[in-house]
Amino acid sequence: MEVRFQSWLKTKTGCAMERLELSDDVRTISDLTALLADRHAEAAALFSAPEALRYVVDRRYVTPDHELASSAVLEIYPPVTGG
Repeated sequence: MEVRFQSWLKTKTGCAMERLELSDDVRTISDLTALLADRHAEAAALFSAPEALRYVVDRRYVTPDHELASSAVLEIYPPVTGG
């Protein structure tokens, strides 16, 4: 599957996009964020709280309990701060 990091997540992860082979134990976005927390130490705290992020799969907003398909494109958006 293809995972695209948006906004300042690109800096935290060190990449804009990552291609991953999903193992059998990675079924939902929450499962995937646990994997991403292990892979990206700089963003681990954020990935450990999947409800803090926004997710788009194939151009539709979805929740952390969304079931993933290996052919999907997942975009992950961090929380936005402003003033």
